[in-house]
Amino acid sequence: MSTTFFKSEKIVFYRFVFFIGLLSIILLKCSKFNKPGPTLPTVSNFEEDNQGWRISENSENTVPEYSTSGGNPGGYIYTTDRLSNAWYFVASTRFANEVKKGYGKTLYFDLKQSATDAQYDADDVILTDGTIVLTFDTAYNPSTTWTHYSIKLDELSGWKKGASEATGTDIQAVLQNLTELKIRGEFRTGPDTGGLDNAIIE
Repeated sequence: MSTTFFKSEKIVFYRFVFFIGLLSIILLKCSKFNKPGPTLPTVSNFEEDNQGWRISENSENTVPEYSTSGGNPGGYIYTTDRLSNAWYFVASTRFANEVKKGYGKTLYFDLKQSATDAQYDADDVILTDGTIVLTFDTAYNPSTTWTHYSIKLDELSGWKKGASEATGTDIQAVLQNLTELKIRGEFRTGPDTGGLDNAIIE
């Protein structure tokens, strides 16, 4: 058998090895591009409209006012109270659906109010599945400028079920079947205006 034949066999072999190596590199790079990226936070920053959020006051649901400026930054939603009881910002369906998957995550939002005299206490954040109600009291009321809040959705953060501490099981059960997330917008006895911006679940 001639040496020319062996050389041809070697060339074919080396070309095959080179092709396999090149194919492996291409597949490896493709797999890196196909890997899912980090989960992005769900954000209601009200840059264009109210993003489906509502106002709840004495069981009445209304549409919040919207401003294209004055937010933190950009647009924000707000309302002025009409009745005596505390009113709340109610999360949009899209935002609430993300909160359903939020056990262990953190709820962020910014609030402001028009005046800080004559303050009174009420539940500041409410989660409900239509049967069980969980509440959270923040450590401070908002200022007349934007005030930031962050609340962990777990049993270590101070959530209450009635007068008792909510357990991890309570929180997970409510989140899985969440029907409403409400953030308090009124903190003052008498006429006032409250604003909300940058609601985030992350």
